[in-house]
Amino acid sequence: MSEIPENIVIEMMKLAVGLSKKATVKTYPNPKVGAVIFDDSGKIISEGWTQEYGSDHAEADALRKIGFKAQDLNMAVTLEPCNHYGKTPPCSKAIFEAGIRRVFVAKEEENKKASGGIAFLRQNGVETFVVKGFADDIEEINRFFFKGVRTNLPWVTAKVALSSDGFITDKPGERCIITGFEAQKHVHQLRSEHSAIAVGANTVNIDDPLLTVRLIEGFDPQPVIFSRNFSVDLNAQIMKRSPIIITSSQKVHEIKAQGIKPIILENGFSLKEALTQLFTGHKINSILLEGGANLVKAFLKEGLIDEMQLIISEKTFGCGLPLFNEETKKIFENSFHLTHSEKLGEDTLKIYRLK
Repeated sequence: MSEIPENIVIEMMKLAVGLSKKATVKTYPNPKVGAVIFDDSGKIISEGWTQEYGSDHAEADALRKIGFKAQDLNMAVTLEPCNHYGKTPPCSKAIFEAGIRRVFVAKEEENKKASGGIAFLRQNGVETFVVKGFADDIEEINRFFFKGVRTNLPWVTAKVALSSDGFITDKPGERCIITGFEAQKHVHQLRSEHSAIAVGANTVNIDDPLLTVRLIEGFDPQPVIFSRNFSVDLNAQIMKRSPIIITSSQKVHEIKAQGIKPIILENGFSLKEALTQLFTGHKINSILLEGGANLVKAFLKEGLIDEMQLIISEKTFGCGLPLFNEETKKIFENSFHLTHSEKLGEDTLKIYRLK
């Protein structure tokens, strides 16, 4: 690979992967990247990770901490350095000009606009290597980013709390608290990790939620409301947060107050059309789908859910509104597989991904 012992390279890359996890949802449309600058003996000189969009990428963050003076040092970085001018100059150019001698990359860039960093560095005499064994980690950390690059659609995580016998409420049309504090804290963590949170008009009208992050420190996601006929209570709390409302009702044009951002689509629009609009027009690359049952079922039918997080209570209702009907239960069972399970207090979290 190089004159650097392989064990040192692997250790530095593991550290860079850990640093990339410090990047927040605010990095988008940039990916979450970590970078480590080190000498030939493995001594760490500087560390960096992607800052909020418009600020330093991971490589520049690490270089800035040492005044962009890195003559004959090495860098481990989790994603190929960008090679284009955007909000910031190319990281490939900054690496070369700082005097870095060797660069170790965990995964090559898929975004054609930003790719070419490896080629630039090699052409300019910087030894550059792709390190195997870390691609899956980078893929997972940046699953929202890669989904957007490959499909022009946001990643959709559906979160549903339900009773042990499969009901999301015991009394349809009324608010129902199913899970405990630890589960609720997990939901707020999920909110902070997604760029948007989506519900249907019924959830707004029945629960009157704010959909903010409260039980942990984190950024509030952009609220999105799906309502084909615009049956949303304009006095709901969520209106204080300037929601994006996706509808086919023309009367939204008449509403000037309360910061409503309508996406007006033709009657019978598909949810995929709506997601494309959110991704391309509003830079939303990840959505936490919080309900209700009809909206989750609609997303399932169109095959637009990437991950299902079911938080299952020990409570048994016996009757009420079920999460699945016969059709959507079959879709769920055929399309998803269990990837993780853990206890959240007295509740159980089960995470499913597309097969």
